[in-house]
Amino acid sequence: MDIIEKFKLQIEESTLSETSFKKFNLIEEMIDVGIWEYNLEKKQLYLSYWAQNKLNINQKYTSQDPIESIKDYIHPDDRREAQKNWESFIENKKGKYKNIFRIKNKSDYIYIKQSGRFLKDNKDSAIRVIGTTTEITREKQLENKLYQLAYFDDFTNLPNEKYFSKKLEQLIRSVEKSQQTQRFAVFYIEIMDMDNISNVVGSLHGNQTAKKIADSLKSDPDLSLISHYYGNKFLLLFKNIYQKEKIKQKAKKIIEAIKVLWQENKIDYFLDFKIGITVYPFDGENAQTLITRAHHAVHTIEDSNQFYQIYDKNIYYEKLNNIHLKNDLRKAVEAEELSLVYQPKIDLKDEQIVALEALLRWHHPKFGQISPEYFIPIAEQSNLITKITRWLIKKVIKEFNQNQFLRESEKIISINLSAYDLKDDTLITFLENLIEAEKLCPHQIDFEITESIFLDAKEQDLENLHKLKESGFYISLDDFGKGYSSLSYLAKLPIDILKLDMSFIRNLEQKKTRILIEKIIELSHELDFKVVAEGVETENELNILKKLDCDYVQGYYYYRPNSLEKLETIICNDCNMQTV
Repeated sequence: MDIIEKFKLQIEESTLSETSFKKFNLIEEMIDVGIWEYNLEKKQLYLSYWAQNKLNINQKYTSQDPIESIKDYIHPDDRREAQKNWESFIENKKGKYKNIFRIKNKSDYIYIKQSGRFLKDNKDSAIRVIGTTTEITREKQLENKLYQLAYFDDFTNLPNEKYFSKKLEQLIRSVEKSQQTQRFAVFYIEIMDMDNISNVVGSLHGNQTAKKIADSLKSDPDLSLISHYYGNKFLLLFKNIYQKEKIKQKAKKIIEAIKVLWQENKIDYFLDFKIGITVYPFDGENAQTLITRAHHAVHTIEDSNQFYQIYDKNIYYEKLNNIHLKNDLRKAVEAEELSLVYQPKIDLKDEQIVALEALLRWHHPKFGQISPEYFIPIAEQSNLITKITRWLIKKVIKEFNQNQFLRESEKIISINLSAYDLKDDTLITFLENLIEAEKLCPHQIDFEITESIFLDAKEQDLENLHKLKESGFYISLDDFGKGYSSLSYLAKLPIDILKLDMSFIRNLEQKKTRILIEKIIELSHELDFKVVAEGVETENELNILKKLDCDYVQGYYYYRPNSLEKLETIICNDCNMQTV
């Protein structure tokens, strides 16, 4: 037991006398620790000599608590947090007290660490807090230095990629927690031949060039965060710039600013640079994906006269195909590395969940999340689609049966089918056997198909679709209006539900779009179809769809796609909030 523990034990056994405190004054100086005691009943604070000296208090006793008594000396940036930590400790009446803040000592601020714990009477009621005060300025200075080395570039003194990624991830988590619609852009700037220039004119000259570029970039009034790393790379975050046209305008301004920099500094060599841009949440839902894809956008620029590129997933996945993505997908299917998330569909009459759409996900070990929009065509080309579809259906039904929430609430599960699935003559038999084995009703499953299926559909494909309907499964026509829409399909296909593509929803405020949607909904109801609006993100979109008599909606306004376990927790929390 060390000297402080003995001291605390002595206090627990009896109220420490003033003489005893004097004995510890010398010990305090030796171990550089101050001691204080706060009487909860009397609201009285006792401070040892060392504590008085460090905390700028010239009295042994005070009627204020350990924070209130020194509030005027605490650094303005630390006051609120320090007070909050103390109040939380007192309110909880348990645990250990810990508080770190800066305090004015003579002419400088020093770092102070307060620690403490409750002392209780024989009825287990807290009566006092005994604590220590320690100066940790050197430790904090070292910590700050290490933090500077870990998160900041030496030469430009700007945050590095690690810091940028951390802050960006915090922003994303904050947006998700608030459940508000927020978009922002990440700019990835790469000076393409900086290394060659540094080798020719010297690294110091290269660093000075990077510093000038950094100074120019960080002067942008719209900038929220900037990072510099590896000498030739910059990351920029713009919270209030996300529309395509504004992004283009900003990219052009950055290009012009760097060109002006060249002219003003009479730099006599050409420095090629490119800008890759991503937008949250469309191009990624985490920091690493947004940064990586902005980097990929840079390397899809092939025209020497083009300086920027907004991330284009079509170009990106075309590149991925060139690096054996087909082989990677085959390995993922064999190893069962694909996963499922679910997104609810909401009935607008009572705003209750009526169905959940199962969405396939593939997290590539190198390239992150790859959209089904791109790997499903690869699966079709590689003859993997049948295996994937059957794995998907089995997985969904298994999770459905294992989930009490889904079983008892009788939610409908939506599963997407591709054109190749309808060409599979064994699909109906497979489904009938599976449904019988799992004791599930066909009307609990809704198969979603797209109009593109019928561009080269054979008679047998349509016959298989009718067989699905006759077997009791629901049929939804997905992405209606995306590009192949024909009203003739509505008369030919055995569908129950029509899903409006999100491209309609994005233009809801346009009068012509609203009229078009209204007529589609009216026609669908005349044909006895239900209508689902996809991609609903705002309250305004929701209100318009309600007025247009849309049946169901699906989108971020209510729920993001998530695992079944997480989704169930979110839904239960929402239900609890509604009943409060």
